[in-house]
Amino acid sequence: ARQLVDKMPIDEKISLLSGETSFSIRAIPRLGIPRVLLADGPQGVRNHAPHSTLYPCGILTAASWDRDIARRVGESIGDDARARGVGIMLGPGVNIYRSPLCGRNYEYMGEDPYLASETAVAYIRGMQSRGVMATVKHFAANNQEWSRHHASSEVDERTLNEIYFPAFRKAVEAGVGAVMNSYNPLNGVHATENAWLKGEWGFDGILMSDWTSVYSTVGAANAGLDLEMPKAVWFTPEKLKAAIETGRVSQATVDDKVARILRTYSRFGLLDREQ
Repeated sequence: ARQLVDKMPIDEKISLLSGETSFSIRAIPRLGIPRVLLADGPQGVRNHAPHSTLYPCGILTAASWDRDIARRVGESIGDDARARGVGIMLGPGVNIYRSPLCGRNYEYMGEDPYLASETAVAYIRGMQSRGVMATVKHFAANNQEWSRHHASSEVDERTLNEIYFPAFRKAVEAGVGAVMNSYNPLNGVHATENAWLKGEWGFDGILMSDWTSVYSTVGAANAGLDLEMPKAVWFTPEKLKAAIETGRVSQATVDDKVARILRTYSRFGLLDREQ
């Protein structure tokens, strides 16, 4: 990954830090870096095919209390993704239920951190055994749809660590390839630029935004966001190069983001085989 980064001019590096289309990351053919397809979501492959199998929603999978079933769901969605050339799936969703009105509750795995963690880990291992990257989401405290870009989730640190974070932590320990930040601010700071969220779990994969959930260039870049989706609004060549030239974002920060993306591609074989 570092050797590839060393061969890339700044515009090529920045081109990998955002989506090319709503569900793809652009290729760099001269370096053998392919176009990588992404797809929603936790319950099946929604994109890149006219029809797809719909699997039980997250809460039903969790309600089985059956790790083997969760793993088989992950394996089957992984097989569907491979058949459609998809390298990155946008699931599982593991936010803990806080409000019955959350529009994403059906995707998530209930209100018990242990149950959600065990279900998610089995699902992730099943999916990734097929060479398809899982993306655990939405980090963190994504508890409502109303005003989701603006409504801050106010949660104290102990509650976050004991209730809201365990499923994400277990996903990282299980080797999940990507984590997706949420729309909402957490304790007043948007998740995509909340440096406190980038904790001590040893995550070395791709940190991507939820779709249109980036709100600044410098804040998001310096807080660890690697990939802006679905397209560049804040991670554009103009904005990032201006931030580098003025010293607000370092060149090493951009290089590290590109290396993380390419290293994760390599881990899942995305640089080595046709999708």
